[in-house]
Amino acid sequence: MSLLTPAVAFGAALVLFVWLASGVWVNFDAQARGSDYPGLWGVLAPLSGVVLFYYLLWWRRGRSREYPPSRWERATAIVTVAGLGGLAVGSLVSPPDPTSQLTVWPVAFACCLPVAYWAVGRRFDPTGDSFISR
Repeated sequence: MSLLTPAVAFGAALVLFVWLASGVWVNFDAQARGSDYPGLWGVLAPLSGVVLFYYLLWWRRGRSREYPPSRWERATAIVTVAGLGGLAVGSLVSPPDPTSQLTVWPVAFACCLPVAYWAVGRRFDPTGDSFISR
């Protein structure tokens, strides 16, 4: 029996897509916050969780945005949030083997997309009336 079924291959492709989207989002966000090297942030943040947490919890906090987020930035943020949420949900509801997790994760990702759309829409609210900015 082969472990590489179409469902597992789709899950692995989705993992790579979310990984790429997280790097693109970090790049867009770092550029909007005036970083001298947004491409470096975009490459290093998905490769290392330590760099990603440093960016999100320390570097990003001290700098305000120079311009509002674009549609592409919102889309990549939605994919990244849904991907992380789907990963968390999928790991809780599937058996602990990687094949099962890659099979369940796309379904969990799809279920997390509406929640991510709502959360990112509230976060990037142009009127400033979101619950996060209060």
